Amino acid sequence: MASFKRYFFRASILLGMLFVAPSLARLNEKVTKGVINDICSKTQNLTFCLGVLNQAPGASTADLPGLAKITIDLATSNATETLQIIQSLVPKTTNTKLKEGYATCSEHYDNAIGDLGDARQHLKTGDPMGVNLSASASMDEAGDCNDELKGLPADPSVLKGNQDLNNICSIILVIANRIPR
Repeated sequence: MASFKRYFFRASILLGMLFVAPSLARLNEKVTKGVINDICSKTQNLTFCLGVLNQAPGASTADLPGLAKITIDLATSNATETLQIIQSLVPKTTNTKLKEGYATCSEHYDNAIGDLGDARQHLKTGDPMGVNLSASASMDEAGDCNDELKGLPADPSVLKGNQDLNNICSIILVIANRIPR
């Protein structure tokens, strides 16, 4: 009976290692051209993704969590720049509907930046699902801003900021899905 318990215990440990080891290996997976190509092939905009990840400082030497952090930082920077553009346009805009649209977009971008901060926290605590949900929420905020400006003579830089934030968050989603839970 004791040998059966010992055998069962050893078998349980071996099975546990078989399931955990691949996850740990993937967590420390180094980002190679192949990994970047695979990530980008699953995003909304392959060309944009390749441009971002191939030019991002530190991306080629990072592991998956490191690449997620770099990409979250890029999204935060994009959202902050777009928010500053929106805030600078509000006082200059004479079209009442457009002014209201910009004011609402400003709120959406405040929320998007907060969502990206949440994504960063989830990444620190090893919660890739939380990263995914927060990045998705940030994408929603950019989409909501786009909806606010639909049919209005909005500044093209704001619309580009919305699209860029959406594309960068798409990259975050794919990376987060590759990080073991």
